[in-house]
Amino acid sequence: MSKTLEINGGTVLPVHNIRTIRPITDEERAKMAEKYSKPIGDFKTKQITIQFADKSSKTADISLDQVREQGVGLVNTGNDRFVPAANIKSAAIFSKDDAAKLKSDGDYMLTQTFRSRVETTAGTLLWSATAQQIIERAAKALETPAQGNGGQGSSAKGPKAGQWLM
Repeated sequence: MSKTLEINGGTVLPVHNIRTIRPITDEERAKMAEKYSKPIGDFKTKQITIQFADKSSKTADISLDQVREQGVGLVNTGNDRFVPAANIKSAAIFSKDDAAKLKSDGDYMLTQTFRSRVETTAGTLLWSATAQQIIERAAKALETPAQGNGGQGSSAKGPKAGQWLM
């Protein structure tokens, strides 16, 4: 499992600081062009957005497959968002009571049903998959060789699913 990710022809990022990675849509490229008053062609090479632990983000000229080819196993959280498998520390059930508490505090408006709360090295995330599914997906991403299977992960073996639960 790689501890760094190289983007944009030489910028090296620590993987442990990555919160999520997601592909950029054509609509988002159009919004970037409008925001910066530049031609949309200036953004055609932008393929992914990387969000960091501090919730800042950076666009990159590499694809999700190229991220995997660098040895970064990714877990799909749904809605085309991915988390580095090595960053997942634990997963727990997210109950209806937990959701009600967040809503009553007034800080959050939950627009979908979440089944788990996932602790990562870059912060807490809510996922629609169950805690067990997340742990299994992370273990699979850590165990899958980078070459020969579409670059899904690294040749290094990760912890067994049971070791992830704390």
